[in-house]
Amino acid sequence: MGPDFLGGAEVITIKDLTKRYPNGFEALKGVNLSVKKGEIHSIVGENGAGKTTLMNIIFGLIKPTTGSISVDDKEVNISSTGKAIEMGIGMVHQHFMIVPNLSVMENVVLGSEKDFTNFFGKIDYKSIKLKVGDLIKKLKLSLSPEDIVRDLPIGKQQLVEILKVLYKGPEIIILDEPTAVLVPTEVNDFLDFVINLKNEGKTVIFISHRLKEVFKISDSITVLRNGKTVGSYSKQDITRDEVANLMIGKKFDFNATPPKNEKEEILFSVDDLSLKGMMIKNISFNIKKGEILGVAGVEGNGQEDLFSVLTGDILPEQGSVKLADKELNKSTILEKRKAGIAYITDDRIKNGLAIDRSILENGIAYHHKDQRFGKVLINNKNSVKLVTGIVEDYDVRGVKNMKTPVSSLSGGNMQKLLVGRELNNQVKLLIASQPTSGVDIAAKALIHDSFKELTVEGNSVLLISSDLDELMSISNRIIVLYRGKIVAEFKYPDYDIKELSYYMTGLKES
Repeated sequence: MGPDFLGGAEVITIKDLTKRYPNGFEALKGVNLSVKKGEIHSIVGENGAGKTTLMNIIFGLIKPTTGSISVDDKEVNISSTGKAIEMGIGMVHQHFMIVPNLSVMENVVLGSEKDFTNFFGKIDYKSIKLKVGDLIKKLKLSLSPEDIVRDLPIGKQQLVEILKVLYKGPEIIILDEPTAVLVPTEVNDFLDFVINLKNEGKTVIFISHRLKEVFKISDSITVLRNGKTVGSYSKQDITRDEVANLMIGKKFDFNATPPKNEKEEILFSVDDLSLKGMMIKNISFNIKKGEILGVAGVEGNGQEDLFSVLTGDILPEQGSVKLADKELNKSTILEKRKAGIAYITDDRIKNGLAIDRSILENGIAYHHKDQRFGKVLINNKNSVKLVTGIVEDYDVRGVKNMKTPVSSLSGGNMQKLLVGRELNNQVKLLIASQPTSGVDIAAKALIHDSFKELTVEGNSVLLISSDLDELMSISNRIIVLYRGKIVAEFKYPDYDIKELSYYMTGLKES
C-alpha cells in the first residue's frame, strides 16, 4: 500500500479475499484493497485479472470463498445486491442491465414503481417523468425521460445505466469500464461528471483499461494481476508506464506505428453509396491492398449505418460496393463472408457472440459450413482443434474446457475470442467496429498486431473506432465522417488530433 495520501477514513476495506469456483478456477487469490471516503480509486489490470469479479463481490452479485469486507470499519456480509444498495453501494455494469423496450424513466424506477402508485394501485407516470427529469437536469445528461432505450445510441444507453444507479442515491459508486462505449467528445464530459460526483462527496471505484483516463481523474490506483493485488499507489507516486508494466508483469513497448504493406492496387471500393432513410449520403472511398483505413467520427454520424450496409445487414439505396472488382451490392452476409470479408461488430454481446452457448460453438460460428468440419455433421475433433488454437493464439483466459459458456468469460476475453474467430479464415478484408472496446493494453496490442499481420499478404482492414489514439497508431489513412458524409482525409504520419476533432464535430468542413 502506498502512502496515506488522502488522510480520509477508509470506507471499504478488503482483506485476503479469494474466489474459487467449483471447477477449480481461482479468480481472486488473497486480494487486499482499501478505498477512502470521497476519493476516486481506480482498479486496473489485464483482462481476467479479477477486477469485475472483485466488484461483483462488493456489490453482492457473487459470494467470496474466503476473506473479509468491511464498510465504514464494520465487517459486513454483502449477501445480495439489495444488501449492497442498503449499504449505499451502487454499480454501473460493463454489460448493460437495462430493458431495451422500456423508456428511460421506466428503466430508472424499475423495481421502485410502488413509490409512484396511487391509492387505486395505478402508476403515476407524470410523477415518474418529473422525478427522473429533475435528476437528468441535475446531472446535465443529454436524455429525455420518455426516450425508448432501444432507439438510443449505445453511448446514451450507458448514460441510462448510470442514471439508474444514481437514482438510488448511493454513496459508493462502482463504474466498471464506463467509457468503453463512449466517443472522445463524450469521454471528457463523462470524466468531468465523475469528478463532480467526487466533489459532491461520493466515493468512486473506477475500472478502466484506459490509463489516460485513470490518470486524469484518480486519487489512487490499485493494480491487480492474475487475481492478486500487485500494489496500491497514490497517482503522484507512479507513472502511467509503470502502472502498465505492473499490469502486464513485464516491460512493454508502447510505441506503435502503422504497417508498411500498402500496394497501389485497390482491393475494396465504395462509390456514391447512399442509404434510404439513414445517415449515409453519397459516400465514396477505396482501400488499397495491404492498407489499414481508419474511420473516425462522433457517434451517430453514420459509422453504424456504414457498418450495417458493408456487412449486408441492410441494402444500399444507390451506389456500388466492390471487393476486387466483384460487385457486392445485393450480397447477403454469408455471400460476403464467402467472398473473403470478415466482421467484428461493435456490440459483442448483442451481435457478435451467443453468450449462453459454449466457447466451442462460438469459436466455430461462421466456420461450421467449411467442409473441414464435416459435410453433414460437425467434426468435433477438428472443431476443438480450431478453437483451442484461437484460445491459445489470442490468450483467451478463463477457459477451463470448450463446453464453458461464453458468459463466464470477462468482456475482454470475449472480445479476444471474437477477434480470433473472425481472423481465423481466408480473410481478404476485415471490417472492424470498435474492436478493442473493453480490452487491456496487452490484448489491444495483440489485436493490433493481428491486424498488421493480416496486411502482410496484401489483405486490408477497415477500422471504425471512437479511439483516436488507436486510429492514429495503426491506420495508414483516416477518413472522418460527419453527418453521414466524408468531410476530411488524413494520411500517416500527418495526423493532428485537434484537426481530427474539429472535423469530427463539424467545426471544420472540407
